[in-house]
Amino acid sequence: MDFTKKVGLVLGGGGARGLSHIGVAKILNEYGVQISELAGCSMGALIASAMAIGLPIEEIERIARRFNSKREIIKLLDRTPSRRGLLAGKSIRKYLSNFINPEYQIENTLIPLTLNAVDLITGEEVALTHRNLLEGIMASTAIPGVFPPVETGPYRLVDGGVLNDVPVKYLRKSSVDILIAGDVHQYTLDEQPKPPTQLPYEHIPLPIPALVQNFYRVEMIMTSALISRNLQDYPPDILVTPTIPGDITALFGFNRVDEIIRAGELAMLEKIPDLLNLIA
Repeated sequence: MDFTKKVGLVLGGGGARGLSHIGVAKILNEYGVQISELAGCSMGALIASAMAIGLPIEEIERIARRFNSKREIIKLLDRTPSRRGLLAGKSIRKYLSNFINPEYQIENTLIPLTLNAVDLITGEEVALTHRNLLEGIMASTAIPGVFPPVETGPYRLVDGGVLNDVPVKYLRKSSVDILIAGDVHQYTLDEQPKPPTQLPYEHIPLPIPALVQNFYRVEMIMTSALISRNLQDYPPDILVTPTIPGDITALFGFNRVDEIIRAGELAMLEKIPDLLNLIA
């Protein structure tokens, strides 16, 4: 394997679906592919951060498997007393601090890392490369309406997926030779929009008002369109799109960790011949 070529890895957002990035990382590790630079958004930001600080992929997988238990998930659901989001996010941050030092800075990671978020004040995408790592993760994963914005410096930050769910552009501008990107969204680039009766967003296993469900579907459709445009502007060398059941959505399906991770493994295995050709 030619390790003189630098390989960059971009992990997109997707909530529970984003756990398939662990499967992608497992296969890359098995084939001895060393990652020189990382970028991530939302769930991809969390997994990329874990990889960047040197957590073994086996440990990341073990942590993810805890979500197979509904009891573990419920522990993280802390309702906020304010009306800025359904959840406060404090329990999640405390949980993450068990594996990520609360003092760790993004600029000190073992593998160079870029996370992205969106500033509600200016409406612009913000690249997070020099700040507290946990704060960056919380900002990049702050789904509007679910978690409150993260206020830091002059910014009021929310999930980077609002504008750029698969932030390839940050590594396209770097020195990597080969760029791999993982997109776990419901729609892939070559799919046509499905009839309304077949939309994967229909499966929401909670008594949520129809108005809220419609807002959720609108957000998913907009995100899909933005992903398509951004990937056309900044195409990766290898695009990994795991086949994940439609009833596993951004917010629901965390109890199917093994299935989701396996989808990532299979998707990356399909791309390994192309990747090895590029490396060779």
